This record gives sequence, structure tokens and C-alpha cells, in this order.
Amino acid sequence: MAVPSRTKESVEGFVIDVLEKLGIERDQITLDASFDDLGVDSLHVTELGQAVNREFDIEVHAADLEESQSLRQALNAIYAKAGLQDR
Repeated sequence: MAVPSRTKESVEGFVIDVLEKLGIERDQITLDASFDDLGVDSLHVTELGQAVNREFDIEVHAADLEESQSLRQALNAIYAKAGLQDR
């Protein structure tokens, strides 16, 4: 199975799609929203990391994301793991 292109845009879109599938309303998802604001718990964070790993073959663990103060910071952690430049 081919790994999708690893661009910041593709990763961001995928992460937003995963959050929606986890039950987060799309209009609540902004780059400055915290996981707490979004109602994301540790299980969601684990599922998000696993989904990113499966989709893009980026080794992301819940611990890499849990300390993020915003979705933007979580994305930056994923970008760093993927070798992509921060936003």
C-alpha cells in the first residue's frame, strides 16, 4: 500500500478528518484549539497517533502529542517526526 504524500497540508487535513471521526464537531476544530477545548481525551490522542502512523508511516506516540497546548502544537510535533518544517 502506497503512503500518501507527506506534506503539511495533507497531514493537517488527515488529522482534522480523524478528529471528526472521533466525534469532534468540524466547526470546533481550529489550529489554536486545545485538546481539552475539543474534548479530546488520552484514548483519542492514542488513536490519532496510531492513525497518523498507519496513514503516513510516521512514528507518532501519544506522549509526543499529549503535552501540546493546541492542535497547532500537536501538528508541529507530527511535522517534526516526519521531518517537515514547522508551521
